[in-house]
Amino acid sequence: MALASISTEKVAGIGVSCGGPLDTGTGVVYSPPNLPDWNAIPLKAWLEEELQLAVYLENDANAGALAEWLFGAGRGYQSLVYMTMSTGIGGGLILDGRLFRGPGDAAGEVGHMTIVSDGPVCGCGKHGCLEALCSGPSIARRAKEHLQMAPHSLMLTLAGGKPDLVTSEMVMNAARQDDPAALRLVDETARYMAIGLGNIVNILNPQIIIVGTILVKAHDLLLAPIRDYLRRETWDRVYDMVQVVPAELGDAVGDLAAIAVIKQKMDAC
Repeated sequence: MALASISTEKVAGIGVSCGGPLDTGTGVVYSPPNLPDWNAIPLKAWLEEELQLAVYLENDANAGALAEWLFGAGRGYQSLVYMTMSTGIGGGLILDGRLFRGPGDAAGEVGHMTIVSDGPVCGCGKHGCLEALCSGPSIARRAKEHLQMAPHSLMLTLAGGKPDLVTSEMVMNAARQDDPAALRLVDETARYMAIGLGNIVNILNPQIIIVGTILVKAHDLLLAPIRDYLRRETWDRVYDMVQVVPAELGDAVGDLAAIAVIKQKMDAC
């Protein structure tokens, strides 16, 4: 407010985009997998006391969905799924022109659908979640496993010879240079993503699926194989109806997500 040179009287409220699970009504955050020690944190109450303004809290994936719907790749659509693909994999659902939260504010947790029943442990405690296979840290972990069979991979060179320093970005860079192990890993990632997207498409029949972060940065490697594998996972009719696209808002999504939370609240009044 100080930077914008406006008084609090001209501020409608504060929008907050935060990792869930959380309760949008009470504004309490409940133990997000990627926010250690955040257990029953009354974030809304804390901020309202400090700022003396109305605060509206929204799950970050839901807020991102609103932002892409209002300002980004989802403009003009009435049915979309927004997915984060970074440290974790989250999701937000716009169904029939409305954000769908579910009765417990827990709808859209697409990262925690099971892809491989006996797969690696996820941060949520389950095995084989989409997040445990295709998030950035999970791609890096799988890269280390691949390096055991491909010790001369360019991925290891990019990591300075230290497997523990391999990142998902290094995997993508090695794949762009036709490293066989990295290309296998990228293809495997696309396959897992397509299984997850296929479940979403078959259940929700969205017009568009918008995927952020890793797919934005590596769409040249991932988008075509995801679409190819997705055809195998869906009925032809729903496959022909849906688009899979990278998110548009980039680094601005966090700011625009908070704005979208306020805009949705004001429009509903």
